[in-house]
Amino acid sequence: MPSENNSEVNYELFEDKRAIKFMDKNSDDEKLIKRIHGKYYQLAVDPYKEAESSFKSRKCPKCKKTRVGDYRIIYFINESTKEVEIIDIGPRRSIYKKWN
Repeated sequence: MPSENNSEVNYELFEDKRAIKFMDKNSDDEKLIKRIHGKYYQLAVDPYKEAESSFKSRKCPKCKKTRVGDYRIIYFINESTKEVEIIDIGPRRSIYKKWN
C-alpha cells in the first residue's frame, strides 16, 4: 500500500456546514479528528476507491458514503471541477435515517 506522501491529490475538498458543525462539536476527540482527516486525504486522492456502493438516498441520489469506524462521511463528487464536497458526518445509526 503506498504511503500518503506518495499519492497525488487529484480532487479539492470542501466541507458543508453540517460537516463543519460535526468537526467543531467533536474537536476534543483528537483521535477521531485525525482519522477523519486521514479519510479526507484518501478522498482527495481517489473518492471513487473510498466509496461504499450500498448508499442510496432520496435526498442526495448521487452522493456516496465512506466509513470511519462507527461514523459515516456522506460526500458528493463533482467530476467536471474535480471537487469533493463533504456533505455530512455522523454516527452510522443516525446518518442513514437523516439521509434516507
